[in-house]
Amino acid sequence: MEQGETLAGEGLLQDALARFQAALALEPENPEAMEAIGRALLGLDRTEEAEANFLSALEQDPDWVAPRMGLAALGMRDDEPFKVVHHLERATSLDPEYPDAFVELGRYYGLMGETDLARATFERWTRSHPDDADMLINAGLTAFDASDYAQALDFFEKAIEIADGASGDGQQKSGARTFRANSLDMLGRYPEAVEAYEEVIEETPDWWEAHANLGICHARNNRMEEAEAAFRRGLEYCPGSPEIRDELAAHLLAEEKNLDEALALAEEAVALGRDEIRHLYTLGEVRLALGDEEGSAEAYRSVLALDPDDPNAHLELGLYRERRGEVGSAEEHLMEALKGDPNNPRALYSYASLYYATDDLETAEELLVRAVTADPEYSPALSALASIRARRGDFSASLDLIEKAVAAGEQDAEHFEKAMEFAPLRNNPRFRNLLARMGGRKG
Repeated sequence: MEQGETLAGEGLLQDALARFQAALALEPENPEAMEAIGRALLGLDRTEEAEANFLSALEQDPDWVAPRMGLAALGMRDDEPFKVVHHLERATSLDPEYPDAFVELGRYYGLMGETDLARATFERWTRSHPDDADMLINAGLTAFDASDYAQALDFFEKAIEIADGASGDGQQKSGARTFRANSLDMLGRYPEAVEAYEEVIEETPDWWEAHANLGICHARNNRMEEAEAAFRRGLEYCPGSPEIRDELAAHLLAEEKNLDEALALAEEAVALGRDEIRHLYTLGEVRLALGDEEGSAEAYRSVLALDPDDPNAHLELGLYRERRGEVGSAEEHLMEALKGDPNNPRALYSYASLYYATDDLETAEELLVRAVTADPEYSPALSALASIRARRGDFSASLDLIEKAVAAGEQDAEHFEKAMEFAPLRNNPRFRNLLARMGGRKG
């Protein structure tokens, strides 16, 4: 068992499984060996066998929490909320002193949108453990993820009060204060948020999260120079941080400033934290902005090597293949993108464009309607629908869609002026007015 746990800790799950199975052979009714085998099998994605072993462990020891945590993890993976809640609630009842069960249950209720149940779960723990700042931080993060920023702020402030009164954990204090600042920012209390971030930085200048979030806070409030300055200061204080490099690279890309520096920063971020998918996204975006399509595609292929089902990487690779005229491969990637994110308007629009190019207007229209349903202000889909309606001679509906596209930010007047399907509208006063609005002129 000890050998297996050591190997599992090193990520050598197949070897760990062999040791656990050897332990079970020596003691065939040992529930600890059964549970350990279940954990190893779960890590190896052998979910049915994992479940059988967790259930066998429970048969031997019905009041043991660990197998229930394993079964709850299986329920999360298989998207079975009833199973997750059942096992986690049972775990909290069986062992009221086991914090992980309360954390998992509270966070899961938050993911389900059951914020009241999430809060009640965390408070069940904090009533008997009032000095547990970590649990209050988890409660705050759950409320924050559910966009209940006022409740999140309340939990973080309680956590700070406890952490400041303890001899405690510096990371815990800095984390709670940074999360509090995040909440103030999301509540629109910008000056207070900036002050809160600066307090963290003054006390713990090497806490990269405060620098990164301060820069994001400035950018969210349209203070772009202050944002860049915050990221650069963060890089001075935290020279080994891939996260700050990534944030600064993304900022320079968004501002269309010094893309060569953005590329260098993105490449450094990936080198320092290669298993972080977000850094690979930024690298792909910067390379594409510099015209390096193959380099961009390479970054997204690296994402899929880490997560073969990542919908955004499939979308970007689908667009890359489409630009190269590789329609079959493009379609495969776009289908995978929609499997993972069925309501992504950009993926739906891109998939529709493949059918539009082959004059399969019916399928293209169906996909575009789904895109507009998902995001009524997604102008590319609105404009494409306008083209389809115009090709069918339904010019009234086409004009309505063009108007919605313009309101959503459509500016490609040249396309509408030159596309043959809009030729019958060229002398239409409403059409001319919409073209003028796209060009920023009065009609």
